[in-house]
Formats: sequence, structure tokens, C-alpha cells
Amino acid sequence: MKMTATPSLMPAFPGGQADFTARLAAPRKEIEHEFLRMGEKLIACTRLLNETSEAYAEMAGALAGSDFSELTDSVDRLSGLVAHLDRDRIATQSFLKELNDLTVQFPDRIGALTRAVRTLRMFFVTVHSVAATTGHRDANLLQFVEEFQKLGLELEGSVASFADAFARMRDSLNAASEMNAQFGAQLAELLDRIAAERTRNLEAMNRCRLWAESRVSAHAQRSERISARVSRAVSTLQVGDSTRQRVEDVEKALQKLSGHDDHPSVSAVYALTSAQLRGAIADFDSETGALARSLQELLQDTRTMLDSAAADSDALLSSGDSALGAIDGSLQQIAGMLAQYESCDAALSVAIDQLVAAVGNMLDHVSAFDDIRQTVRLLSINATLRSNALDEDGRAFRQVATDLRSLNDETDAPVEEVMDRLEKCGATLRGFLDARNSGEESRTDAMQDTLETSRRRVGNIATRLRDRANFMADTGPRALSELRDAAATVTDRQDFCATWRRIAAELAALAGEQDLRASGGDQRAELLAEIYKIYSMKAERDIHNALLGIAPEEDSPTNGEEEDSLGDIFF
Repeated sequence: MKMTATPSLMPAFPGGQADFTARLAAPRKEIEHEFLRMGEKLIACTRLLNETSEAYAEMAGALAGSDFSELTDSVDRLSGLVAHLDRDRIATQSFLKELNDLTVQFPDRIGALTRAVRTLRMFFVTVHSVAATTGHRDANLLQFVEEFQKLGLELEGSVASFADAFARMRDSLNAASEMNAQFGAQLAELLDRIAAERTRNLEAMNRCRLWAESRVSAHAQRSERISARVSRAVSTLQVGDSTRQRVEDVEKALQKLSGHDDHPSVSAVYALTSAQLRGAIADFDSETGALARSLQELLQDTRTMLDSAAADSDALLSSGDSALGAIDGSLQQIAGMLAQYESCDAALSVAIDQLVAAVGNMLDHVSAFDDIRQTVRLLSINATLRSNALDEDGRAFRQVATDLRSLNDETDAPVEEVMDRLEKCGATLRGFLDARNSGEESRTDAMQDTLETSRRRVGNIATRLRDRANFMADTGPRALSELRDAAATVTDRQDFCATWRRIAAELAALAGEQDLRASGGDQRAELLAEIYKIYSMKAERDIHNALLGIAPEEDSPTNGEEEDSLGDIFF
């Protein structure tokens, strides 16, 4: 190819190489600034997308974390405590039944003792009549009559007092039995409510958790794909660095012309730098065009992903709040039922205390009943002695003595049975009181504590869900905004390379038409060899070799250039 460039073209650019260098540097600095900003936006987008995915995972995690497991454990503990209360109720019912069985014959025995008292009253009339006719001859008889009357009155008082204590005990026993029987229905309802809590609300929460976990996996995969694409976009930003380097190499090549006035050499450098500049522009346009398309697609896909995540977050928050609200409402109902139980239990405690007092009062008559036996026996002996002392006048006393012996035989067995059953009542009562004082109160307190803890767990879960949902509602749009700003850098602006294109055209005009493959002399060859050493990239060497007709080099980087890293993105 003939060289047609002439020195007359040179004056068209009075600034020379210095003018080219200054004009080449301005776009390079702009690209450095814009691509640095774009890289920061993409990295911020990646961070926010990761945080959004983590927030959604934490929403699902809130339904599977310690608060939820401890809430489940609390409901289990409630069931166990209510079961203990029911066992306490059964134990109380057993105690009441045993007490009833022990005293069920008392009315008959009290009746027998009451009849004995009436018989003694009749005997007293007989004794008093005999004493009235013969007592002036026997002072001891009058004393016997007084003792007979006194013992009879004491016996009558003891029987009446015991009958009254037994009546109070029966009233308390019937009241306590009725109240305790009602507890069965109350505790069964409590257990049913807690069982329903497990099967309905906690299982609903578990379904929410399983659904959320499945969605977490899907969101994580999509987020990873989006993040990987963002990372590739960040990698593409290296074109800005490589273009900057190539333009700097063009500047260095032009600077090599300083002190050279050999026209063929200068023209060759102009031709070479024009080709290098056009090659850098072409690669930059290609890469940024692909980057623009990629970012637009990425923007749409990210918007779709975030919309899906937001919808799932709303669904999870709604269903979670609904289930948690149902659980909290149910726990409040359980608390109300427990309060009702405690109120009834307080009334039962009063009835039990009254029963305990009545049984205690009955137990106070054990010694009195022993006195009854001794009194009847003593009266029988004294009546026999009095009858013997009165000879013919003692026939009436002898009949009294005989009747008293019969009465003693009749009352001995009932009194013995009552005493034995009273002692058993005492043992039963002591065993019940020991068990009652050690268990029930602590269990109701534990139920209250467990209910409060459960409601606190529910509140913690609900707060965590809302906190993570609010976080997603904030970070998702911010990630999209960062990505949108990054995309706008390469889609909504003027041509980065407009100035370089004009310079490339000017350099081509200065070079004119020439064939660099033709020999241009030692000076040109030496100059071109020095320029070749400037190149840091294979693309530059390929263009150089193509223009000079040199075979392309192997596809492997040399001199340590073209490192595959993101370290130079930020220039």
C-alpha cells in the first residue's frame, strides 16, 4: 500500500501529541468515575438482596426457633399440670368417698345411742321413784340417784353433741363431693382446650413453618442466581479498566513521537494508535451493550423475585399472625378457665376446711364414747349393788340392773364400731391433708407461670415476624433502586466514547492510506518495537501484529497482565 500522507497534514492539529493526550484522558476519567459508582451500586444491591433473603429465612426461622419450641413445650407442660390437677381431684374424690364409707353407718349407730339415752331416762324415772320411797332408810341410795342422773345427762349431751358434729360433717362432705365432682367437667374442658390448642393452632403454626421453609429454599435459589448474575455484571465492569489501560497505552504510544520528525514513522504511529483506539472502543461498546441488556433483564428478574418474596412475606405474616392470634386468644381462654377453676377450688377449699373441722370435732368424741361404755357398765354394777342392799325394796333396782346389763351389751358394739371408724377417719384425714398441702397450690401457680411464659413466647414470635417483614419491605426496594441506578449508568446516558471516536478519526486522517506491512526503515521499526513493549493486553498485541502482518501470538497472557479478578474494577 502506498503512503500518501504528507507533512502538510501535520499542522492541522497544532496541539500535537499533548493535545491528543489531554483529550484522551478526559473520557477515561469519566469512565473510571461512572464505572466505580456502578460497581458500588451493584455490590450494594447484592448485599441488600442477601439481607432480604436472610430476613425471609429468619421469618421462617421464627416459627422454628427456641420461642416456638418452648411454646410447644409450655403447652405440653400445661397438659401435664392439668392432668396432675385431675389426679388431685380424683384423690380428693377418693378421700371423700372413703370418709363417706367410714361414716355411712353413723346415723344407725347414733340412733342406737339415742335410744339408749331414752332408755336410761326411763330407768332414771324408776330409780327416782324407788329412791323417793326408800331413800330415807339409805343415804347411799340418794347419792346413787344423783350420780345416775348426772351420768345420764352427760351421756345424753355427748350423744347429742356427736350427732350435731356428724350432721355438720355430712353437710360439708356432701358440699365438697358435689364441688369436686364439678371439677371433673372443668378439668376435662381445660384438657380439651389445651389438646385443641395442640391439634389446631400449633399444627397450623407448624404448617406455616413448613410452607415457609419450602419457600425459603426457592427464594434462596433465586436469590443466589440473581446474586451470581450481579457478580457477573460486576466482572463485566472490568471492561472499563481494560479500556482505560488501552487508552493509556495509546497515550504512551503517541508520547513516543516526541522528538521524532520522520514522516513515515509518525504516520505509522498515527495509523497504529487509531486502530488501537478503535479496537478499544469496539470492545468497550460490545461489552457495555451486553452489560446494558443484562442489567435490564436482571432488573426485571430482580423485581419479579422481590415481588414474589414480598407476597410470600405478607402471606406468612398474615397466616402467622392469624395462628399466633388464635394461640394467644386460646391461652387467654385457658387463663380464664384456670381463674374460674381457682375460684371454685377456693370454695372447695373452704368446704374441705369445714369438713376437716367437722371430722376433727367428731374425733374429739372418741374419749366420750369410751366414757359411754364405761358409764353404762358402771350404772349396771351400781344398780345391782343397790338392789342387793335394799332386799325386798330392791326388786325394782334388780330389774333396772338387769336392763342396764342388757343395754350395756346393746351399746358396746355400736360404740366400739364408732370409735374404730373415727380412728380410721383420723388416719384418712391426716393422709389427705399431707398430700393436699404439698401439691395443688404449687401446681396452680406453675400453670399461671406457664401461661404467662407461653403468651410471652407468642408475643416474641409475632414481634420477630413483623420485624423481619418490615425489614424486607425496606431492603427489597432499596436493592431494586441500587440496581436501577446501576443500569441507568449504561442505558440512560450519552456515548462514553464520543471524544475517542473523533480522535481515532483524526489520527486516521493524519496517517492517511498506508501499508504498515511494507518496510519503513529502521527508525520506524525501532519506534514500533518500542510501542509494542507498551502493550499490557493481548488484544493490543493482536491489533499491532495484524497491521504489521505478523502471525498472532498464542492465547495465553504474558507479563502477568489480564488477571482474572475484580481487583481492578475500581481503577
